[in-house]
Amino acid sequence: MAGIENDLPIRLARVHRILTVGGIWPLTKGHGSVRVPGKEEILVLGHIHAYGRTLDTTVTDDICTIDFTGKQLAGMVEPVGELYIHTAILSHRPDFNSVIHCHSTYATALSVANVNILPVGREGAPFFPQVPILTFDGQIDNTEKGELLVKALGDGCAVVLKNHGTVVAADTPEHAAMLAFALEDTARLQFIASAVGTPEGMSEAEARSTMSGHRRKEYFDHVWQHYLALDPRPDNR
Repeated sequence: MAGIENDLPIRLARVHRILTVGGIWPLTKGHGSVRVPGKEEILVLGHIHAYGRTLDTTVTDDICTIDFTGKQLAGMVEPVGELYIHTAILSHRPDFNSVIHCHSTYATALSVANVNILPVGREGAPFFPQVPILTFDGQIDNTEKGELLVKALGDGCAVVLKNHGTVVAADTPEHAAMLAFALEDTARLQFIASAVGTPEGMSEAEARSTMSGHRRKEYFDHVWQHYLALDPRPDNR
């Protein structure tokens, strides 16, 4: 267990760098978290923007520990203000261990137009039948707003905050990062398709097949090495 716990800050810091270099965070603003196994604790990004830092420089010292009420337990910087995104989802969804919030352009643009993201293209399967939109467009900066987010998320893995950004959740920080990329890629494809016709999502049968068994493993494992190569500091913990 200790080995797993020691590895999590490294993996979470890496995910922040990769998402930044991959362009999923305009202005390099966003944050991710991961549940500490066997404890009522969450690792989450510290508010390094307050120190003029950008997320491509994230290292393990930038990760802090909070409990499920949002109280800081450890870390050299204070946690991000929207920590309630992470505490709310990880409190209510034991099937998820990692949450990522970002401000990706195409997904947010569709929410501004009140258009739900559909499971289009090869990456869209996790988002069947569509991604809900939370019409509250402010920051999720308290427990009550966190509850609104969880309600909007339902039993899915993604939600779009109208005029704000996206939230995805998965079983690992790496899978959550890939879902963040996949959600934006799916939104971009839908946006392009809407210029020439009416986008149609994949069938439920195809979505379920893609996200089960060996096809689910392929969905994630075949892609991660591509994203891993983006890390600007592969040896920096």
